[in-house]
Amino acid sequence: MGDFVHWYNNTKHMHSSIGYVTPHQMRYGHASAIFEQRNATLQRARELNPERWGARPARTWEINREVVLNPAEK
Repeated sequence: MGDFVHWYNNTKHMHSSIGYVTPHQMRYGHASAIFEQRNATLQRARELNPERWGARPARTWEINREVVLNPAEK
């Protein structure tokens, strides 16, 4: 169980609720640089291939400071 907890909570598992980074990356401030790089890559791809996106904007990755486990259904 300890191996699973380490994998899930530290350096291996990328969590969708925190932007597909690991808790370690988020905790130690690496997520901002990762998101900046993702956003720049998406922006370049949109500029090179605007027909792929049409009128919709490219996704913007940003740090989400509020994470909710098991959110209530709306």
